[in-house]
This record gives sequence, C-alpha cells and structure tokens, in this order.
Amino acid sequence: MASESLASDLKQLQEQQALILEQIDRAIAIFDRYDRLITYNQSFLILGGFSPDWLAQQPSQQEIIEKMATQGKWSKGEQEILIDLIQKADSNPTPCTIEQPSGESLHILITATSDGGYILNLRQLTIETDSKEIINRELRRLTFLLGLTERLQPATDIEEIGQFALSYLIETTNAAFGDVKVISGEGNDRKAELLVNEITSEFIATYGDAIPEMGALMKEGIPYGQGLLWQVVITGKPLFVDDYANHPQAVEGFRNPGIGQLGIFPIPGHRGDIIGVLTLESRSENPLQSQLQEDIVLAACRTLGVAIERAQVQHNLRQANEDLAQASQMKSEFLASMSHELRTPLNSILGFADLLERQRKETLSENQVKQVKAIKRSGEHLLQLINDILDLSKIEAGKTELDLQPVVVHSLCSQCLRMVQPRSDKKRIALSLELDYQIERAELDERRVRQILINLLSNAIKFTPEAGKVKLSGYLRYGRQLLAESRLDRSPVNNSTPYLCLEVSDTGIGIPKEKQGLLFRPFQQLDSSLTRRHEGTGLGLALTKRLAELHGGTVSVESEENQGSAFRVWLPLTELRTQKEDFSKEETSPEDVLRPFGTETTETGNSPRILVVEDQPFNQALICQVLELEGYEVEVIYDGRTMKDLIEAELRSRELLPHLILLDIQLPEVDGFELLHQLRETEYWQDVPVIAITAMAMPGDRDRCLDAGADDYIAKPLHLETVIEKIKHLISN
Repeated sequence: MASESLASDLKQLQEQQALILEQIDRAIAIFDRYDRLITYNQSFLILGGFSPDWLAQQPSQQEIIEKMATQGKWSKGEQEILIDLIQKADSNPTPCTIEQPSGESLHILITATSDGGYILNLRQLTIETDSKEIINRELRRLTFLLGLTERLQPATDIEEIGQFALSYLIETTNAAFGDVKVISGEGNDRKAELLVNEITSEFIATYGDAIPEMGALMKEGIPYGQGLLWQVVITGKPLFVDDYANHPQAVEGFRNPGIGQLGIFPIPGHRGDIIGVLTLESRSENPLQSQLQEDIVLAACRTLGVAIERAQVQHNLRQANEDLAQASQMKSEFLASMSHELRTPLNSILGFADLLERQRKETLSENQVKQVKAIKRSGEHLLQLINDILDLSKIEAGKTELDLQPVVVHSLCSQCLRMVQPRSDKKRIALSLELDYQIERAELDERRVRQILINLLSNAIKFTPEAGKVKLSGYLRYGRQLLAESRLDRSPVNNSTPYLCLEVSDTGIGIPKEKQGLLFRPFQQLDSSLTRRHEGTGLGLALTKRLAELHGGTVSVESEENQGSAFRVWLPLTELRTQKEDFSKEETSPEDVLRPFGTETTETGNSPRILVVEDQPFNQALICQVLELEGYEVEVIYDGRTMKDLIEAELRSRELLPHLILLDIQLPEVDGFELLHQLRETEYWQDVPVIAITAMAMPGDRDRCLDAGADDYIAKPLHLETVIEKIKHLISN
C-alpha cells in the first residue's frame, strides 16, 4: 500500500508540472522531435479555437498551423515563413510578428528544447499594447524558467536539485547570497532546516566565509514561530525586508550588519502547502523589489517545489524498495533456519514410523499399527505444509525455474487421480477423468503441474460431502474462451493463443460470490473461525495460482454455494503435439517400485562399508538401522572435529577407507562444507563418494553442496527408498 501511495503522489507531481504552463499568460504549445503536440495550456486552446478532443489526438505541427490559417490567423505566405522559422529554431527564442486584417498582431516566439522538440509561444497584441515591453518581459521570464527547468530535470537528489536552483537564481538575480530551507515536522513542532546555501566571492571577501552563529542555527533548524520566514510559510506570500539586522522579528543569531536587503519567497508543494522558503540577499542600493521580477521568482519557486517533492517521492520509493528487499532477505533467512529446525526432528519421526511400519521380526498389534500410521500421516502432513511455505517463498522471490519437458497429459492426470484415490474412497466420492484427445502431449514442468492438480483434487475431496463426485477434465481451449472466465488477474490475453485447460469440478459446498476474491491469497481461510470443520493453512490455492503464472498461464473459478465448484488452470501451449507416438517403456515390476527393506542382503564379510557423519542421535540410529537392514557395514562419527582429525590422520592402507560417506552439513565445530573441501583435497579420500545430507532446502542449497565436492544431495526428511537407491548407484559406479 505504501508503494501505491507514493506512486500516486508522483503522478500528482507530474500533473502539477503541467499546471505551471497555466501560470503563463501566453498561448503555449510544446511539440516533440517528431512535430507531434505534447502539451498545451488553456490560452492556446482559446486562441486557436480548438476542441480539447482534437488536441488530445496529438495533431502534428502542420495540421495545427493549417487549421489556424483557415481561421485567418495568417496567410499562406506567412504560414511558410513560420514553418521555416520552426525548422531553424535554436535554444535562443526566435521572434516573429504577424499583422492581421483586424489591426491586431500575433506575436510568436519559437524556442528549441534540449530533446529536439520546440516550444511555440503566441500572444495576441492589440494596437494599444506596448508590444516591445511585453516581448522583452516575456523573453526574460521564459528564458529564465526554461533554463531553470532544464537544470532541474535530470536531477534526482534533493540537495542536488536545491543547489542547481539556488546557483541559477543567484546568478540570474545578481544576489550576494541565498539559501533554500525545507520545512519538516508537523504543527507547532515544525522546523525550517537548511537544504543548501551559496555565498558569492564578494560577500566572503567582505564578511568572511561564514558567520558562526548562523551556521550553528542552520544545523539545528529554525523552530516554528521564530523569524520572519514563518510569516511567509503561514501567508504563502513573499516578504521583502530592507534592514534585517534591526528588524524586531529577526532571528537573534542572524542580526549581522553584513546582511542587507532580504527577499523571502514561499516554495509551494503540489497541494498548495508551503514546503520551504527561498531567501535572496541583495547588496544594491536600489530596493530589492525593483531589481527582481517577482512573478519570475515565484514561478521558479513553484518549479523548485515540484522538483523537491519529486525527489522526496523518489527517495521514499527507493527507501521502500530497500526495506522490502531487506524484509525479503530476512524472510528467506528465517525460512531457511526454520526449515532446518523443523526438518531435522521430522526426519527422525517419519523415519522411525516408516521402520515400525515395515518391521518384520515382531508383529505390532492392530492398535499399534494404527498409531504408527497416525504418526506417519501427521508427520507427512507437517512436511507438506513446510514444503508449501518454502515453495511459495521461492516463487515470490523469483528463484523457481521450470523444467519444461514433453508430458503425456493422460498419464499425468491418471497418476494424480490414483494418488488421491485413497482419500476419495474414505468418503465414497466418485472420481472420473475426461480428456480432450486433441492434446496428447504438452511442454510442461511435470512435477509442478502434478503439484497443481493434487492441490485442486485434494481441495475438491476435502470440501465435497460423502457420496459426492469429483471430476478431472482436460481440454484444448483458446484465449477468447479464457477472456470469458472469472479470473482475478487482468493480464492481456491473445484470442488465438492455445491453452491446455485442466479443470477440477466437484459437487461440494461451493463458495459464496463475495468470498471468491479471497481464494488465492496466501494464508487466507474463507472460514477462519475457531469452529471451522476443514483444516489447512490456506496456501494450496495461492501456490496453485503462482505455479500456473510461472507457466505463463492463470487460474479461473466458477462456483455456486451449496452446488459445487470448478477450478480451471490455463497453461499456454507453446507447441501442439497431436501426432500419436509410441513410447517403448521399460517394464517395471511392483517389486522394483516398493521393495521391503532387507530383501536383498550382502554377506557381512564382503559388505560395503559406509561412514555416517551425523551429530543427531535419533538420525544416527535411524540411518544405521536402515543401512544394516540392507546389509551394509556402518560406522558413525558424531561431530565435524572428529571427522577432520580422521581425514588428517596417516592412512596405513587404502582398504581402510569407506566405500561411501553420508555427511550431514550442519555439524558442530567443523561444518560439512569445510569437510567436503578437505576430502577433495586429500589423497585417497578424494576418491570416496560423498552424499550430502542436510535440512537446508532453500534455493541454491543443492548447487552449493555439489560445488563444494559432494557427489549427490539429499534433503531432510529422508525418503528411505531414495537414500538406498542413491547409495547403491554411487557404490556400483
């Protein structure tokens, strides 16, 4: 919300810059380098008799000049002269006067801008007008404002803006010194704080480089109510003082005979409130009012105020972005820490529950089996919540990359239905699949799309009463059909873009219309009361939407309360594959998919030796039991220091080396990364394969382990089948 407010303020400041044109009592039109109208003021609209709608179309210079010619503003010959002057214009205003049949004359000034465009400046002069005086005055004012604007335009730092403006004002007004102060604080706690000041060499030669009392006051700021400047802030009108040193309202520290005539001018913000003051000092014997063209200085103050507020908004935006980046970094560090702290004990819980469930020597009672399954189910649920939070964090941080591969749509959908089948069976919910066979394959990240479908199917089953229906459908659809859908985002859609539309529909409780806007917000529960019937964190749909957007797609929903819902995921098809291809897949037996531990054992005497470096006792016990059931010899080291000493010890025989090392990365005293570097730099040890085991699951953790020298990487909680598979692969190679 803070960024939106700042962006709104910036827009208002841009509008305020346009209002400056309205302060000029001449008709102004600004053209770009391609001769198209950029902006204009009300005087130009009236003088030319144009309609605002026509000018809003940004007509060309040629069209505008021809239209004014038809109104009798100039003849054909004068029109050609005017066009020639425009083409030759430079940064010095080029004057041109056109006599009209009415006896009046049209005075025109043409000035080139630094970006290749130009300003057309027109004024209707009557016979009685002293045109020479007006032209000279306007020339001075426009030249002054144009020069000031060009200086301020590239500046973004508030002090740089103040210095540019002050230097220019002192130079053009022949002031001896000047300063710009900005107002900070609220109400009676306000202070006028020095932004910049500048003193001419003549003043320094006469009165010294600085007046100490003035310098100290400037640093502290002038409190509200002290000094004449607050009269300017309150009234919004300039103030001229002939003898400041003897003025009764002068600030005591500024009463110095070196200060002559002062002019104090208000600097207004875009809302009209005074945000600062400009002070100019004159050493001339003539009154300051007669030396300055007051309207020029006030116009300069308005320009300066806009520039100062623009710089403040940009500074606030930068600060907000830095704060957001810091918050994002702190969030990532917190998630990484919590991931480790939660996954380490969760690894033991799931591992031992798995071992108990697979036990063969002693039979558990029916009640014990139920309890073990409840432990495992709860642990897996907690693990899923942790993974969802990490996935959402990675996506929002822009650290998730898709692995797009050709995916058989029917196979993917069938697998997802089989995965949720046990849940649907418990509630006697009928599952069905309907596919459009125009799409055989699509370029997708299979793991992420499976995650999307499992989320949607799980939600559908959760919110559908017993004996209901849940259907998964897949269709070939196009952008024009997506445009008719109810979706939260309003991203542009091409009518002809093909999409794979995956729909999960149910006969569940439905969603009220007024709550559908909350569906895809992280951690948002539609029923957040303490008595709600359905568990969850509210991350599933938010993650689903983000994953669809990663594919370049979106999510839509159609729901009616007490009737059911249909969630549709729209994934753009970069390539349609309608040709059927035969895939020869290796036959995989059920025994290969899930084999009980210990069914293949090796004779103990010839068993491969595995060295486990792990400091957590529960994890040590779990890994040792699993590996021993597989027939391996296991040795355990409890901390990084002992492992470091072992690597540095003299090796009497290569045969004493283990066949493989399972190395935990988070170890006391010496961490796993240091041990990996040492292993890869030590003779004999450098050939031993190492699997890094860690609770770190944040972006880049896997690559960091592999870069340090690990042959493979496993994140906790350990999936025991994966551990065994990786160990066998590395030892056999």
